[in-house]
Amino acid sequence: MPQSPPSLDQLQRWLQAVMTHPAGVAAGIDSGEARRQIDVAGDDLESVVLPSRRQTSLERLAVYGNAYYLRLLDCLREFFPCLVDAVGRETFDEFAIGYLQRYPSESYTLHRLADRFVQFLEETRPASDAEWAGFVVDLARLELAIEHVFDAPGPECDPWHEPAAAGDSSAAIPLSTLSPDRMSAGMRLIPAPGLTLLSLTWPVSTYYTQWKRGEPTPWPQPQPQFVALLRRDYIVRRHELSPAGYELLSRLIAGMPLAEAITQVSASQRGENLSPHELRETFFQWAQSGFFAGIGV
Repeated sequence: MPQSPPSLDQLQRWLQAVMTHPAGVAAGIDSGEARRQIDVAGDDLESVVLPSRRQTSLERLAVYGNAYYLRLLDCLREFFPCLVDAVGRETFDEFAIGYLQRYPSESYTLHRLADRFVQFLEETRPASDAEWAGFVVDLARLELAIEHVFDAPGPECDPWHEPAAAGDSSAAIPLSTLSPDRMSAGMRLIPAPGLTLLSLTWPVSTYYTQWKRGEPTPWPQPQPQFVALLRRDYIVRRHELSPAGYELLSRLIAGMPLAEAITQVSASQRGENLSPHELRETFFQWAQSGFFAGIGV
């Protein structure tokens, strides 16, 4: 039993520890974090929370604990609406509850709630149904990436509007101001803020597009798919890439000089049939789509 009335700060911290405990409020009351704030056992709970005419003290606390996790479930469904539709709400909620128990929310913002959901699905995927699990994991990866790209800094405001300092050859130069005589084999393309690449084993981007259109969406067969995601005008756009295009863009995003990246990809199995014409068309499409913010010379 508490020796003295707890302060408001202690009471708030105790209530947070109790209602957010992944094993429920009863376990939360006995947790170390809660006992550090208010050292009260479950059988003496009425000294902190009074019962009502219809509910015990524990039942009253459970109302808030249940509401907290129901809100988190709602948020996870909003992160993965296509996955919810694909596997069914009941199955998704089983995944989500298991996830929240293994990885309780630790951030002040709900934007970080789903950060480890794909990792959880990977850790718990059944070996007996690898194909089904692979589709679920890839679809979750796509939806989480869309959410991250939407929430991250984007190219709507040109980050390269400041003129380069005199003599600074490493400064980023906007593509529209770069003349051909300034191009060199050592130049690096600066990716647009938020540009994200995905290498998938299932064509979940195609599935996602059909789902967004309200079309019938039977589960596809396994097939590699490479996707670039970029936010434009506050809408996340998805661009399907060829295997060679994915390899090339991955190297450019990593900071590899343009000539070196092209040489390496052309010598690889994925890029051995990449013609100069295809290369020009690829770069034209990427530039039109806003993949690059500038060039580091």
